[in-house]
Amino acid sequence: MSELSASSLVAALLAAPAGVALLAQLEAAQRGTVVGFEPPADSDPAAVALAAERAPAMSFGELLSCAVSAAGFLAGPWMPGAPESLSRAYLLGPSRRPIAEAVVARFGPELFGRVRLDGQQWWYSSGHEEFLRSRPAFADFGDVYGNGEFPWNGLWTVTDPPSAVHDDLFAAWEFGPGPASRWRLPVRPGARVWEIATPLDWVRLVESYPKPAPGPHYGWELPGPNQHVPQIDELLGVPDQHAARVSRTAHLLPDWAAVARDYDGVHLSWGGFLTTEGFVSDLPDGGVTMLRYWSSERTLWLADAFGDPVPLPQPVLSGIGENHGADASRDLRRRDRDLAVLRARLGRQK
Repeated sequence: MSELSASSLVAALLAAPAGVALLAQLEAAQRGTVVGFEPPADSDPAAVALAAERAPAMSFGELLSCAVSAAGFLAGPWMPGAPESLSRAYLLGPSRRPIAEAVVARFGPELFGRVRLDGQQWWYSSGHEEFLRSRPAFADFGDVYGNGEFPWNGLWTVTDPPSAVHDDLFAAWEFGPGPASRWRLPVRPGARVWEIATPLDWVRLVESYPKPAPGPHYGWELPGPNQHVPQIDELLGVPDQHAARVSRTAHLLPDWAAVARDYDGVHLSWGGFLTTEGFVSDLPDGGVTMLRYWSSERTLWLADAFGDPVPLPQPVLSGIGENHGADASRDLRRRDRDLAVLRARLGRQK
């Protein structure tokens, strides 16, 4: 926060797909005629003023819950209505600046802070056991999702998230089936972590360790937030939007093997999630890059930088649908099963 001015953070939220989606959702919450995840077709000054007044009274967990759901439902990669929602959100973003200013003033240090190495948690769904065992961490950074948005052989942690956002994380990370447990992973002193707080941090990572995408990935990276260009015509016409592109000379992503030689992990802060997830950055040579599918604040670890894992109580989940938790701190059977998977993942001997 000390390195980034409040005005620059407000501008970053207004430029980002997830940022304008959050502002739309915060206004929508103050309008009785707006239900679910359908964004307002206009902006009501009274609702904006009320949202700006009430946002600072939210808990941090409540804000994060709204952020994850807005990014997923209004700007998410799998939502058919996202292009229209983002068109509205971008066009109405300037009128919602007071909400962005209130959010940054109240939550800026928490949103944009550096990784807390003492608060890292590994969450695990028992339904993913076979998949995780088949991909030992840190073994093959060429095995990537999509065009290289992240390597399958990295290991994800989240920084001690408030209970109010646990359900949202379970859904965003596609954690079903199987109940979810969590473990604290102490990080050894001196761990080298690349921080991402804004799209410029992602661009610097890509420019420092560039790797061209192997080919088109017909989904959300390019040409934009849907698979068919005609569906995003309206969004493409919105000035200064960073959610879609249809022309490019190159699509660059990080060379994760090269990153791993210099860094143990890459941390996306909550503010980084709001400003960088789904943000198309135009590169000087005419190419583009985009961080995508990270879904929340997280650290992608590229090396075993951990001490001994510590089992934690179950996540605070609603129990609705597949949202169930398992208590690794009390359930000895679950604890042993989790440890076996984690040790195999880390390549550690028993």
